[in-house]
Amino acid sequence: MTVQGIQDVILQTQEDKTPRDMYIHKSPCADNEVGAVFFAISGTPPMGYAMYLTEGDMGTLHVFDNIGLKRKIMHCRISDLGKYKDSDMWDAQATKSLLGD
Repeated sequence: MTVQGIQDVILQTQEDKTPRDMYIHKSPCADNEVGAVFFAISGTPPMGYAMYLTEGDMGTLHVFDNIGLKRKIMHCRISDLGKYKDSDMWDAQATKSLLGD
């Protein structure tokens, strides 16, 4: 799974599935390893959330809708997570440009 894929999974519960900027926050754990990653899709109110708990090569993604109800749990690995800083943003506009939209 990719960071963009996480947004797609979160937006499955929304009527408006338009890609939006998504904030990423990595929480450090023992030995400065990533323990949990929090994702929040921008909007007023925010459009949904996810939390990824690392477990070695695989992890568990907990997906919540815009009012905080848990909608899905997935076991996966986020392939492009390493290219994001501890507090970063996935840019929906940059992705649209790459796709030629």
